[in-house]
Amino acid sequence: MSGYKDIDELFRLTEKSFRNLIREDEQQQIESSIWEQIDNGNENDYIHFHLRKADGTYFSVLDHGRIVESPQYGKVFYVLFMDWEDMHIRYNDKFAR
Repeated sequence: MSGYKDIDELFRLTEKSFRNLIREDEQQQIESSIWEQIDNGNENDYIHFHLRKADGTYFSVLDHGRIVESPQYGKVFYVLFMDWEDMHIRYNDKFAR
């Protein structure tokens, strides 16, 4: 979906930072929104932004994140990215409501 060959390439190109997957002009607003959702007691966050592909281009995604507490690692985020345009094509009736 995003063109990264493997996890090593993803880590190298993003410097192991989720922030570096977000288009630069959106980074602060997206991070603030995610933490605001979590700080308000939500275990899940939902946000739309532009995800950086391996080739440096971007595409729109819906991010569904979940934060959990791991005894070994502390707070861990799991994130599912869904293609924003595909969501509109397949579920247009749901977006219209």
